[in-house]
Amino acid sequence: MSEKFMSFDEAVLILKKELNYPEDRALHFVKRFDHNGDGQLSSAEFSLFKSRIEETKVQLVPKFKEYDTDGNGYITLEEASKILRSAPFNFPPDKVLILLKRFDKDGNGMLDIEEFAGFYAEAKATNDDIAARFEKLDKDGNGVLSPDEVITVLKDLLGFDDQMARYLIDMFDTNNDGSLDKSEFMQLWAGMFGQ
Repeated sequence: MSEKFMSFDEAVLILKKELNYPEDRALHFVKRFDHNGDGQLSSAEFSLFKSRIEETKVQLVPKFKEYDTDGNGYITLEEASKILRSAPFNFPPDKVLILLKRFDKDGNGMLDIEEFAGFYAEAKATNDDIAARFEKLDKDGNGVLSPDEVITVLKDLLGFDDQMARYLIDMFDTNNDGSLDKSEFMQLWAGMFGQ
């Protein structure tokens, strides 16, 4: 019994139907599963392709639809900004632009679902990393970092003296309460370490 193969066109149709992929991006995605480069998907290649579709549908599609507010199959710059500037991310505006440009592979100023997968994974990983750092520094668990908690980090990691550390805290303390909440800490961290 001979092995069955699927053409790229057939696989593209599946992606368009099941994940609403734009056609040009669908073909690019399908080609990544053609491991032997024969221009079609073998049974094994198709099995990997299909499992990736199912994984994407379960994990990513609900998020994509939530953020694709106009339902056009793309996350626009405006929609991406809303994602990252609100909870749980609270990213500074320059970080939003950096992420969008990094993952907007075709340069059209929008993210299709494949680009969104990378964008969202990076945003979540960055947020999780900064949140973990924040929680580790927030010794008393009150949700804000006192100047002493922040000064210790700035001195240890960057070698700042007390005066420079206090200056930075004042600069990023946008609500002027004398402490840094998670959003303010994220902006300081992104400013200092480029994350």
